[in-house]
Amino acid sequence: MKTLIEITTSAYPDPYQVTAMMTEKDGVISYKWCEQRTADEKESLYELIVNTKTATATVKRSGSIKSEMEFKVGEETLGGINTFYGLIPVKITTEYMNMPSAVSESFSMSYILYSGDNELVKNTFSLKRLLQT
Repeated sequence: MKTLIEITTSAYPDPYQVTAMMTEKDGVISYKWCEQRTADEKESLYELIVNTKTATATVKRSGSIKSEMEFKVGEETLGGINTFYGLIPVKITTEYMNMPSAVSESFSMSYILYSGDNELVKNTFSLKRLLQT
């Protein structure tokens, strides 16, 4: 179903809203949306897959930059970012993850990406469904 979502991330100064396709089945929630932050930037397709049973999340991005990353609190996970310059393998340390529940449909997490021993990004990300007007 189509739904309006608001995304907040440390990567951008302000939250933004976008229409997403949402599916939910057997404790797995998937959101798919397109994003183009500037006129110079090509559009990217994002998919966030949240598994409430295993407390894991996967983020996939396609477009000029492609990536797939797995997030799980308490485990170092691996991912990759395919850029113009080639593949950048990353290690991911997820600091916390709040799963959607009957009380709140919001999802949030905080994580750090490392390439080799260097910290690339520390990010806090949240996605919440908004009421349609």
